[in-house]
Amino acid sequence: MARPTRRTAQQRRIERLLQRHTKAIREAFREAMDKGRLNIDQAALIRFLEQGEIERAAQLFRLDRGVLFPLENAIREAVIAGGLSAVTEAPKGLSAVFGFNGSHPRAVALAERQAGALITNITDEAISNARRLIVAALEENRSLNALARDLVGRTVGNRRVGGVIGLTKPQIDDMMSIRQLLRDPNQIRKFFIRDQVTGRWKPRYKLSDRRFDSSIRTAIKEGRALTSAQVDAAIEAYKVKAAGYRGRTVARNEAFTAQAAGRDEGYRQVKESGKVESVTCRWQHNLSQQPREDHVAMDGTVIEVGEDFVFPDGTRMSHPHDPRGGAKHSIGCRCIGVYRIKLPKG
Repeated sequence: MARPTRRTAQQRRIERLLQRHTKAIREAFREAMDKGRLNIDQAALIRFLEQGEIERAAQLFRLDRGVLFPLENAIREAVIAGGLSAVTEAPKGLSAVFGFNGSHPRAVALAERQAGALITNITDEAISNARRLIVAALEENRSLNALARDLVGRTVGNRRVGGVIGLTKPQIDDMMSIRQLLRDPNQIRKFFIRDQVTGRWKPRYKLSDRRFDSSIRTAIKEGRALTSAQVDAAIEAYKVKAAGYRGRTVARNEAFTAQAAGRDEGYRQVKESGKVESVTCRWQHNLSQQPREDHVAMDGTVIEVGEDFVFPDGTRMSHPHDPRGGAKHSIGCRCIGVYRIKLPKG
């Protein structure tokens, strides 16, 4: 199917929305994670660890809803901005008499569902990650003070940097694997793998801090592991990079989802205003690093707003990034909905 040779006005507007709200959500995520780390009672954590109270220690990583409010609010603002864009994009005669209602129950529910799902996911991950690291550290007979620092991070000024809050399970898996490799003289050489393109050796884990490569290569050459202090430093640096990557990923995906939901809601309200003949949505596939075949096939498909795009596997989505499609159809997706309003004749 022929692709547009230049960006449409809607596409340019979406790009501006994404740029603004991706930054806002990323900052809100960082702020929330910083507060979450500071709120952990490290003395209580060590006490529970000494008593063998693993579950009580893990529950200290439950994030308070108030701590996450900046993130929730940033998502809500992105949804509303998406809805307001429907007014901007409407024909002049219509935009003069139509206004997006951000307090409409449906619009409020959209923001609450999206923010609630993210908050639940972050909190569940924090508790689960803490539990896994505690169990692994106790099995390895690590120092409880070192474990506590591993869990909550280190204090830098009035912030705590590192820790497990905000990281995903795969990131924690990689962190545990890195620790295992670097502390074992018989395994440390597996830290590097050969690049299939250049033939050069590179770290196995893309978020590892390259400043430690030299020390690791020296240890491999001398047939030894890194010291405990070196391992801890490498792990701490990995967590800082992993947290930054998670923040960027969350911001990008949540901003895309929020603006798409808001725009769809805005056009639904246009349709329900009774001032138009019809409102349609066209699926537009945009270039991505790993294009989904079914999204490419959907390119150009047009539906009436309020109906669903239906995929071959039965998935139904009212617009690109509709949460009903799940992570399979949303994570990393760059597709957009292009809306068209048809006014009554005469």
